[in-house]
Amino acid sequence: MNGGFAGRRILVAGTVESAALPAVMAATDPASRGDMFFGPKRLVGGRPAVVDPWPPLTDLDEAHRLWDESERLVAARSAV
Repeated sequence: MNGGFAGRRILVAGTVESAALPAVMAATDPASRGDMFFGPKRLVGGRPAVVDPWPPLTDLDEAHRLWDESERLVAARSAV
């Protein structure tokens, strides 16, 4: 099996509504700050909570690469 992310299978449980709850909490909780990451309390579900992001999500070089590739794919440039 491939050792990278593409070779892994991840169990996802929940509904569209439950998947939206962390974003709703981040946007509406008066205590939320820009340096917080909201997600399900457990790996495959649960109530929304402040959690540590999955380590690949904190790689700034990868974030820049993804942003550049997204702009290329939609043929647009951002002022950001």
